[in-house]
Amino acid sequence: MKDKISKLVLLAMICGLISLFIKGHLNSQEIQENKKQTVCKFTFCKTFPKTTESFFKYSVNEKWYRNSYGRCPDNYNEKINKFFIIDYSSKDPNKICVDFSKQIIDTTIILKAGFTREDIGN
Repeated sequence: MKDKISKLVLLAMICGLISLFIKGHLNSQEIQENKKQTVCKFTFCKTFPKTTESFFKYSVNEKWYRNSYGRCPDNYNEKINKFFIIDYSSKDPNKICVDFSKQIIDTTIILKAGFTREDIGN
């Protein structure tokens, strides 16, 4: 009986991992097929016992979004409150992909993305 339960638990875990992988792939595919770009602000990094999660603020069509995307970079303390290029799906702006190698420092671009001078200063 315990052996059957163990096998069922393992099977459920495998199915869960597969569904997460498929969901991630479908989100990436949707972003690629409906890609738009804007500027986001890296607002904070939430830490968990074995991982981290990065959070961003960005505006699409004058509506503000706050979302998480993946793990925080190793040197995240240096990137908090900095601005980066974000790819998002035009069908669902909650589906995002952030590239930490594409930091934006041009204040004109940041302001055109909907941020204020106060946002830049914080």
